Amino acid sequence: MSTSLRVHAFSLLLLAGPLGALAQQAPASTPAAPATTTSRPQSYHAAAPEQRADKMSQELARQLGLDAATTAKVRAAALTRDQKIDAIQTGTTSNKEKNTALQANAQEFKAALQGILTPAQFAQYSAHGGKHRNDKSAKAPTPAQAGNN
Repeated sequence: MSTSLRVHAFSLLLLAGPLGALAQQAPASTPAAPATTTSRPQSYHAAAPEQRADKMSQELARQLGLDAATTAKVRAAALTRDQKIDAIQTGTTSNKEKNTALQANAQEFKAALQGILTPAQFAQYSAHGGKHRNDKSAKAPTPAQAGNN
């Protein structure tokens, strides 16, 4: 009986070997699954509009040497823009409609900045491309704008 018990135990060890290897591999594959799902954007997520407006206005103040009053106006315009961006991104419209609305919002913001900044400051802002993806249109006409201002 002890011989059959040994054979049975040996058989269990043989079976446990591959199962043990699979069990050891399972935890390694489990963390990989969430990593792949988190690498794809599930929904729109950005910092609060107030934080983005603060950062943008402070950066422009630094780059353009804005005074406190002008910085406050830039922040107000940026806050309006960022609130609209959030509303557009979380809306239920198609991506094409969202893109159109985002482009219109960028143009509104650009026009607001043109009314706030001096011509020289706006030309400098445009030369930097605005450092915002929705202001890409500011890059191409920069030489003409600089020459007209």
